[in-house]
Amino acid sequence: MGCFTMGSRLLYIDYNMFGKNDIIEAFTSFGYDVAIIDYPLIYGENSEKTIEMIDDEISKGYSIVFTSNYYPPVSDICQKYRTKYISWTYDSPRISLYDRSINNDCNYAFVFDSEECRTLRSKGISTVYYMPLGVNTDRVGSIEYVEQDSERFSADVSIVASLYNEEHNLYDRLYDKLDDYYKGYINAVVDAQKNVLGGTFLEESLSEDVLKELYRVMPHGFDKNTYADDRYIYANYFLARKAATYQRKSMIRSISKEYMMKVYTPGDISDIPEAYHMGTVEYNSDMNKVFRLSKINLNVTLPSIKTGIPLRALDIMGAGGFLLTDYRADMEGLFESGVDYEYYTSIDDARNKIEYYLKHEEERKKIAENGRRKVKLELTYKARIRDILDIVNNS
Repeated sequence: MGCFTMGSRLLYIDYNMFGKNDIIEAFTSFGYDVAIIDYPLIYGENSEKTIEMIDDEISKGYSIVFTSNYYPPVSDICQKYRTKYISWTYDSPRISLYDRSINNDCNYAFVFDSEECRTLRSKGISTVYYMPLGVNTDRVGSIEYVEQDSERFSADVSIVASLYNEEHNLYDRLYDKLDDYYKGYINAVVDAQKNVLGGTFLEESLSEDVLKELYRVMPHGFDKNTYADDRYIYANYFLARKAATYQRKSMIRSISKEYMMKVYTPGDISDIPEAYHMGTVEYNSDMNKVFRLSKINLNVTLPSIKTGIPLRALDIMGAGGFLLTDYRADMEGLFESGVDYEYYTSIDDARNKIEYYLKHEEERKKIAENGRRKVKLELTYKARIRDILDIVNNS
C-alpha cells in the first residue's frame, strides 16, 4: 500500500471543521508526523493576514498540506512551494471547488458527490477525485450512555437538520426584489422541487432570461473568474436551501401528526406544535446519542447534493442508528436498502415505512446493526484516508 510513509511531515490547517481529530488520528496511524495550525475565521480565509500566516507555515517544508473543504489560497501557496495539497470536501454547495486554482497540479481535491466529480472533470479538471465521507466508529461506539439519556433522546422518530429559515436568507432577499412574474417563476421551481425527494432539477429549470433577471436585481457577488456559472450559483445557493426548508418542514409536519417526533434544529418550528423542538445538539457526543436512542432517524438531503451520501447519513449509521433517508445514487454499491438502511421516495412513502419499521422492531434493529457493521468495515476515517493516500502516492 502506498500510504505508509513513516516520518513524512503533514500540515493540517484547521478552520473549525468536522472530523478534525478523527482525520489527524488516521494520518498519524499511517506514520505521518502531523502539525496542526488553527486560523481564526475572524480574519477571513482570503484575508492578507491569513494568507501570510499560511504561507509562512508551509514555507517550513511539508510533504502534504491537508484541509477539510477546498481553499484556493492554500492551493496557490502549495503550488508556490511545490507541496502536495489534499482537500476533502464535505460541504455542498462549495463554490471554491470551481475556482480556477483547482487546476493547480499540487491539488488532490476529493469530493463526496460522484456527480459533482463528473461535472468538474467534464470541465477538463483532472485534479478532482471522488471519495465518500467517513465516520470514526470506534469513537462513536465508545460514547457512554447514562439513564437520563434515554428519557432525553429517545423518540419514535428524530431528525437533526438545519431548516435554513433564518431571517434574510438569500432566497427571501432575492424574492422580495423581483416582480410578480419572476416571483411566480422561481416559486414554482422551488415548489416543484419540494415534491421531488431523491433528486434535483433546479439548475435545469432556470432559463437564461430568468438568470439575467436574478443577477440584475441581486448580483450574487461571487467571483466571475470561476468554472461555476450563474445557473450553478442561483440554483444551489439561493433556491436549493429554500427547497430544503419546504421539504424538511413538510416532512416534520406530516410525521409529527402521527408519531412522537423530536426535531433538533436551531430553526423555528413554532408552526408545527405536534413536534418536539429540541434545539441544537452537540456534534461529537449528544448527536450520536440521538441516533442510537431514536427508533428511526430521518434524513432529508439538501438538493444541492445530487448523488452523494451526506455526512448526516453516515453519522447515523456509524452510531448504530436506523437510517431512513431519501434516495441518493452513491448509496448503491456501498449499502443495500432494506438491509443496511432504508430509503423513501415521498412523504407518504416515508410515513408508511415509519409505520412498518416501528411495528417490526427486530428487523429494524438488524438493519441498524448491519449499517453500522458496513460503515465500520468500509467507511471509517482510517479506511478513507488510506484510499486517499493511495491515490496521492501512486499518481
